[in-house]
Amino acid sequence: MTNFQSYLLALLTAIIPHVCSADIYKVLWPEETQKGNAGWNAVKIVNMTSNTVFDGSMSGVYTQDLSGLKKKIEVAQGVTYLTHHSLDATAVGGPAVIEFSGSDITFRAEAAIAVNPFEGAAPAYTYDVIYKVDVTTGEVLETTLVASSAEEANAAIAAGFTVDLEASNLDRTGAGTSFQSYANNITNEVNADIETNGGLVTKQLSNPDGTSLLRKEADGTVHIGQNSIVLADEAVSASGNDEVYSSSGVLQLGNNDQHRTVIKGTLEVPTPTLGSHAANKSYVDKGDAATLKTANKYSDGIGAMMMAATQVTMTADPGSKLNIGFGLGSLSGENAFAIGLTGSSNDGSFRYSVTASYSDYVDEVAVGAGLSWSLR
Repeated sequence: MTNFQSYLLALLTAIIPHVCSADIYKVLWPEETQKGNAGWNAVKIVNMTSNTVFDGSMSGVYTQDLSGLKKKIEVAQGVTYLTHHSLDATAVGGPAVIEFSGSDITFRAEAAIAVNPFEGAAPAYTYDVIYKVDVTTGEVLETTLVASSAEEANAAIAAGFTVDLEASNLDRTGAGTSFQSYANNITNEVNADIETNGGLVTKQLSNPDGTSLLRKEADGTVHIGQNSIVLADEAVSASGNDEVYSSSGVLQLGNNDQHRTVIKGTLEVPTPTLGSHAANKSYVDKGDAATLKTANKYSDGIGAMMMAATQVTMTADPGSKLNIGFGLGSLSGENAFAIGLTGSSNDGSFRYSVTASYSDYVDEVAVGAGLSWSLR
């Protein structure tokens, strides 16, 4: 499985589907009528989807210390009580399983803990119990006592138990119907989540208004949102790589100036065609090399112009009143020529020069002039 597929599986299992399938289990609870015989407190868990069986233990349920609860109730009532554990009190089918994850099973057993007075001398205290048990060891990991009256709840809280108070005006016990729903309703307010480490099958996940939240298209791409971010596995993508893109053609990372995008590994971008495009190293290196070459040729052209200009005065006759000269220069393949006038006044008191040079690469004319006087 690729990292992309693992990410997609994690995403799918984190979102509640409208239609899903999961493994089907059957739990065979301890046979309390066989108490005292070897293995009487074992539990058999059958995965009816995979046809596998696990033989576990519920030993911790039956050895749980209830002495603190018994004592609190006896103090309150002034009567001696006996405690009793049971997972058989549910009229049909045994306790209701809430979750089975790893080796931990969470279930609710009706009237699983009873604290009864001798000869009915005081009211009995009976609790449904929500257990979380590690079936590999039989250890009770969590216990929640479900009380039906404030009196029962207070006694359990005083004994150090976690307690849920389910007060009702109806006195109903015995057989009932258990079911599972993923919808929000008047009992769960906004919490109707589902978790599964098993299979999950759905065509589309939708928002309450019916718009798409997550879907898989016929081409194998997975779309997040109505106008969507698209995930394409390497098996179906045009590039042969795992792809993430936007169906609208523009994918923005971050939504304010304080966001940073960190890349671990390498980031590849194509050759830029606009000024706002990112540049790759190859493009930058070529640009740097071209800039350096241009700068070198330009400086060579300037050097050739200077060489040509110096030749104009070097060949002039210092005794002549007026000279015209030409000069040539070459540096690293760049050529230039110069023309200039040099001369002096009739009385020889001052001299002057004017020179112009040109290089075809620089494509500019450089002009210089000089004037000097004789001080003696």
